[in-house]
Amino acid sequence: MELRHLRYFVAVAEELHFGRAAARLNIAQPPLSRQIRDLEREIGVVLFERTTRGAELTVAGSAFLSEARLTLAQAERAQRTAQRAARGETGRLRVGFVEAATHSGVLPSVLSFFRMHLPSIGLSLFEMDALQQSEALRDGRVDVGLLHSPPLDADRWLRVEHVHTDPMILAVPDTHRLAGRARFLLADLSAESFALFPRGGAPAMYDGTIARCRAAGFSPRVVQEAAGWHTLVSLVGAGVGVAFIPRSLRRFKQEGVAYRTVQDLDVNVDLSAVWKRGDRSPVRERFVTTLRAVGKTRPRTSTT
Repeated sequence: MELRHLRYFVAVAEELHFGRAAARLNIAQPPLSRQIRDLEREIGVVLFERTTRGAELTVAGSAFLSEARLTLAQAERAQRTAQRAARGETGRLRVGFVEAATHSGVLPSVLSFFRMHLPSIGLSLFEMDALQQSEALRDGRVDVGLLHSPPLDADRWLRVEHVHTDPMILAVPDTHRLAGRARFLLADLSAESFALFPRGGAPAMYDGTIARCRAAGFSPRVVQEAAGWHTLVSLVGAGVGVAFIPRSLRRFKQEGVAYRTVQDLDVNVDLSAVWKRGDRSPVRERFVTTLRAVGKTRPRTSTT
């Protein structure tokens, strides 16, 4: 039994006339009659009583009609579901992310888009550092990662796409001597104690920061490291030291902390999406496409 047999049967059952059903189906009447006879022969019952005015459903035909309609409706649903999956409109995606993906606004914007336009996609979120994301990608526990620095061997097994850049600024206690100055140079920080984001989380950003400080004539005196940006800001508020942080973090007001631009710092913290090479996933492609669009449209905050 084929779906076309069911479609032919339903058309005749609704029209109760082979000629009208054939016209509706855009086929000739003799082939339609043959298909119905083949269907009756296959299931072993008579579905229609032929009359001079057309056709009437038998008791078996009436019972078969409701099931035929359900089967056709289910087949249409299956087709639509497959098409939506192929377009990346349904399914599930597991996303690893670093903290900066949230305070930059990138991940929240993507989640908002998916909730509004693609509600049939389930997103599972896992906050992880870069090393944890690399291991989770290898093990298949996440489908895509958002991190600062891809693994050193990323070229061998990962696709990497840059999605956002956030300039670095300085967080200082609001009672600090520099808190009253809008701008200053790195050399003005030579005597300060620093709380820094660890190198393992963002090597390029860390190395760039240290290099800039050395070019200004000093090496930062690091008294504390913290792998969370909000934790660094809290340490600054507690008077532990000053800290370089992503500019987007200034949107989150922290008591006792002032944010200032360092004129010659010129270091960025980047956010990239990574996923396994050869991984064909329409849902992941949708996610990355949305990330790409969000990264291009994120508003730039003031540098002062």
